Amino acid sequence: MSLIVGLDIGTTKVCCLVARWNGTTPEAIGYGVSPCKGLRQGQVVDLEETVHAIQQAVQEAQRLADVTLTDAIVGVTGTHIESIPRRAEITISRPDREITDEDLDRLRFQLQQVMLPPDRELLHVIIRQYIVDRQPRVLNPRGMSASHVEAEGLLITGGLTFLQNIRRSVERSGLEVRALVLEPYASGFAVLSQEEREVGVALVDIGGGTSDVAIFHDGFLAYSGIVPLGGTQVSRDIYLMFRISSPEEAERLKLEQGCALAERVPEDERVSYKEIGRLQERRIPRKLLAEVIEERVKELFEMVQEEMVRSGLYEKLSAGIVLTGGGACLPCTAELGRQIFDPLPVRVGTPQPLLGGLSSSLLHPSFATAVGLVVYGAQIAPPPRVPERVATVWQRFVAWYRRSFHGHH
Repeated sequence: MSLIVGLDIGTTKVCCLVARWNGTTPEAIGYGVSPCKGLRQGQVVDLEETVHAIQQAVQEAQRLADVTLTDAIVGVTGTHIESIPRRAEITISRPDREITDEDLDRLRFQLQQVMLPPDRELLHVIIRQYIVDRQPRVLNPRGMSASHVEAEGLLITGGLTFLQNIRRSVERSGLEVRALVLEPYASGFAVLSQEEREVGVALVDIGGGTSDVAIFHDGFLAYSGIVPLGGTQVSRDIYLMFRISSPEEAERLKLEQGCALAERVPEDERVSYKEIGRLQERRIPRKLLAEVIEERVKELFEMVQEEMVRSGLYEKLSAGIVLTGGGACLPCTAELGRQIFDPLPVRVGTPQPLLGGLSSSLLHPSFATAVGLVVYGAQIAPPPRVPERVATVWQRFVAWYRRSFHGHH
C-alpha cells in the first residue's frame, strides 16, 4: 500500500490529509486539523509552536487512518515566493531529427539555468508550451521531427531561509519532506476544472495571513502572486473596532454572524458579544459588523485586482475568478467579488471529489490546499504494487492524470 500525505501549514491552522492508492484512485482515509499560531503571512515566527501544531494534526490523521506516517507533500506560500517567466531552446542535430526524452530533459535543464541569488531556492519548473520549428502550443513533442525545440515556462522560487524553516518544522515533528509545493498551485488541482484552466481563470486562495493569486491559462499555471492580507486581518478589525474581549471571540463573531456585503443584512438584526472589561454581553446591529467586514474584504479584492493587472493576463480570464480557502466562506463574499471584478464571473471553489473517500467535511474551501497537495502527490507517487488483473485499470488512471495535469511538476 502506498500512502500520500498532504500537509497544509497555514497562519491559523495545520491540516494533514492522508490518502492511499487503492489501485484506481487515491482514497482519503484520514485527516487531522489543529490550530496554529507559529506562522505570520506564510513565514515561521515560532518554530516550537509550529512543530507542536504539525504533530497534533499528524497524530489525529494517523489515529483516524490507523497508519504511521513517515513523509508528506508540504504546501508553502508567503510574500517571499516569486515567479519568473523563462524561454529556452535546443537544437536537434541527429540525422533522424527525432525528439527524444533525453532532448526534453536537456531542454528542461536549459530552462532552469538561471543565476538565482544565494538566498533563493527553485520550487517548480512549469513548462507551459513547446515550440517545435516555430510551431507554437505543442503539448508533447516527444517522437516528432524537428531541428529546433523551444520551451516556454515559469520558474517558481522561494526564499531559502523561509523554506528551510518550513522544512525544519516538518522534520522536527517527525516527518520527511517529500516535496515542497506552492499552495495556490496545489489548490488549483482541487477546485478548478480543466476547462477553466484552458480558457483562463484566476484562483484566489484567501488564507489567514495572506491571499494567493494564481492565474492559469492554456491549461497551465501562467502567473503566481501574493497579497499580504487574509481572514485574520478581518477578525483583527472586528476585535479592535468593537473592543471585543478576545481575538477568539472576534473570530467566533465573524464566522457565526459575519457577512461580506452589508446591504444583504436586514436592518433589525442584532448580534451579541463579550466586550473588554464588561460582564454583560453587548448588542450591536449585525449590519454594523458586516460594514467592517465588507470594508476589509473590498480592500483585499482591490489589491488582488492590482496583482492580476500586473500579471498582464487580466484580459484573458474568460472563466473569471474562483475564490477558495477559509476566507472565501463568509456569506456574500462571491457577490462582493462580482461587484469589484465586474464583468468577470466569480464563484467559490470547493474541492472536487477527485479522491475517493472524501468526507463531506473536507468538501469545503478551507481544505482546498490539503486536497490539492494529495492530488499533486498522486502524480509524483511511485505506483503501488497492484495485482495483474487491476494493472490495466491502474494504467488508465495514470494516463488520465497525465492527460489532465500534463507538465505540472
